[in-house]
Amino acid sequence: MTAADDLPAHDSDHRTRIERRRDELIAAAYELVTTRGFRGIGVDDIVTAAGVSHGTFYNYFANKRDILDAVIDHCFTLLRDRLLGPEGDDTPDTLDAFCARYARVVDRCYDLVATEPGLVNFFLLEASSIDDRVLDRCLRNARSYAAQSVEKIRQGITHGYLSPTLDPDIAAEVLLSVLVSALLSALRSGSDGLTQDRVRTQLTSFLRTAFAPT
Repeated sequence: MTAADDLPAHDSDHRTRIERRRDELIAAAYELVTTRGFRGIGVDDIVTAAGVSHGTFYNYFANKRDILDAVIDHCFTLLRDRLLGPEGDDTPDTLDAFCARYARVVDRCYDLVATEPGLVNFFLLEASSIDDRVLDRCLRNARSYAAQSVEKIRQGITHGYLSPTLDPDIAAEVLLSVLVSALLSALRSGSDGLTQDRVRTQLTSFLRTAFAPT
């Protein structure tokens, strides 16, 4: 039973409406930020896109900068879900399965850039330049992804298909770097001479060499 189950029906419905309105504001801000950039929009644009009044906006957020924190968290949720895919919580049981998993992640990086280039541009190019608070929030979200990877690496070491000499924390940072490298390559669209197939092959080959038992 959840806390919501203990609330009277009208209180639970009210809270649901509050959460839904907040989500609608974040979704509107996300669309604007990823299409026009954070500096190119104002609260007026957000409330117009969400179809609410200024008063409603200020019931949830102090200003444009305040909603940006929620937008960043939303971005990372989308990145995690889109890049890790439906098997995001699964743990491979062989080195081949481990490498194949990250080959799929590389392909999803290209799919994400093709379908939501604004999200990737904001995440990689604009967010860190806004202020130190944004950079800290991005790093905190990235560390959350790395923490999930640490556990998978430990399990791989336990199962014997990853090298027992690996430092799980450093290896998790390497996996995060692989993801960022794939996103950057996808953004360049082969202008550096690297095709999607080549990037996938090179990155997974690197992981196999670096992580395999000797």
